Order: sequence, then structure tokens, then C-alpha cells
Amino acid sequence: MKEKAVGVIGASGQIGGHLSRVLIARGWRVVGFSRSVREDGDVVWRKWDGKEEIDLEGLSAVINLSGEAIDQRWTIKRKALFRKSRVDLTANLSRAIMNSDVEVLLNASATGIYGDRGDEGLPERASAGRSYLAELCRDWEDAVEVPENVRTVFLRTGVVLGKDSRAWEKMSKIFKWGIGGKLGSGRQWMPWIHLYDEVEGIVFCLENEIEGPVNLVAPESVRNAQFTKAVGKAIKRVTPFAAPAFGLKLLLGDFAKEGLLASARVVPQVLLDAGYEFKYPTIEKAMSEIVAN
Repeated sequence: MKEKAVGVIGASGQIGGHLSRVLIARGWRVVGFSRSVREDGDVVWRKWDGKEEIDLEGLSAVINLSGEAIDQRWTIKRKALFRKSRVDLTANLSRAIMNSDVEVLLNASATGIYGDRGDEGLPERASAGRSYLAELCRDWEDAVEVPENVRTVFLRTGVVLGKDSRAWEKMSKIFKWGIGGKLGSGRQWMPWIHLYDEVEGIVFCLENEIEGPVNLVAPESVRNAQFTKAVGKAIKRVTPFAAPAFGLKLLLGDFAKEGLLASARVVPQVLLDAGYEFKYPTIEKAMSEIVAN
């Protein structure tokens, strides 16, 4: 690549904010995209609402992290937002890349693409599932249509855990109230990753010749019951309760079925083969850092 200039769509979010700071520290010029004009001494901001043509002038790479939060009840209106903020926005971005000097595209995706697969190990070569979430993720990835000379990476992210991550903010409150517990049977595999490794993994993909799907998950797979026990131990709370599957489905609908109760034993094979070293490979080590201080 020529100049180290990268556009980050979603730079104002939790992951995007951390990512932008790391990229700047590593010598990248970061251009953030937002619906409104922002002022930031380190990030250069450009206005983009996802609908109009995006200004990619001067950028050698783009990281697209956009996507309406999926951890809520899936109403018809919200499903439309899920698709609009993922599939439609990515298609619009792809059209702009066709007429730009961008050489690398890292586009968000999710481990939800694998669906509910029981105990099956799921490296990047595994097939997509058949659920609503799996089809949404597949359409999201398929929306990327860029020239062959643009190196493309699909960032299939699991649950991101960090002191200020959205998942941890929600989860920690429940456990601190003393009502945390396993979900359903607790036997379902949970793909997760520490925020540090999420960001460093993205930078690793940007700065190395990696292409195609990349599972951004920790190398240690954990079942929900093991995860629950680790969280309870870290914050010194007992976890006596179990949320019954029928109750979760009644409360959260399809999100409970496909997002909380589905089992996906996802393996970060591409990162491991490429030599990436995880700082937080186990849930115990991740929890120790998150609850420190």
C-alpha cells in the first residue's frame, strides 16, 4: 500500500474507538465516518449517512464495522434496520470502492453465520448455517463486490468482552444484581473474544497478507455454563439461577433462539495459522483483566 491512510466506518463506536487509537499509535492516518461532523484532534472525520456516495479520497484501506446492534428483540422494524445497516450499507460502500484507490477492505461479519451447530468445530472453511442470522451474515458478506486486486477480509466476530464493551456492560449488571446464571441447558458453545484481541486481530489482518473469512474469537472454546461460572467467580457473585430456554424465547423471541441458545464452537484457525498470539486466550485470563481495579 502507498500512504498508511485508513477509513474506519463505525469509528465512533466502542470497538471502532479503540481501534482508531491503536491504528494512530501504529502510524496510520485514520479517517472516521459519521452521520454528523465531529471534532477530534487525532481522527479526521468525514460525514456519511450510509446512503449517499462515500468520500474515499486518499484512503488505501477501509475497515467497515457498521451494523445495528443485534442483541435485542427482533421485530420486523429492527430486522429491516439490521439489513439496511449491514447489507445495504456494504453494497453502497463496495460501489464506491470500485472507483477509488482503496487496496484493502476489512468488512465486519459475525460468527452467527455458522448457525446452531452443536459440538461441531467451526474453522473459517466451515459452511454457513440456515437460520435467519446465518442468512443475514451470508448476505452481508455477499454484498462485498470489489475489484479482484482489493484484498478483502471478512471479520467474523464473536461476543466482545472488555471493561466498556456493550456485552459486558449488560452482562455485568445482571451478575452484580445476583441473578446471573446459565442460559438454557448451559451446554451451548459461546464464541467470545477480549476487546484487546478483537482490535489487535483487526490490525493484524490489516497489516498482513490475510484474505477471506477470519474468525475473531478466542482460541479457548467455552460452554455457556463454564462462561457463567468464570464470570461469577471473577466478580465474586454466586450464579445459582438458570434462565429456562422457554422463558428466554418468550422474552426475547428469535434473538434468544439464535443468539443466546445456539451453539457454535468457532475456531480462529486463520489467525492461529498466521502466527497471531492472543493476549487473552482463556476466559479466566480475560475476566481477570476485565474486573481488575
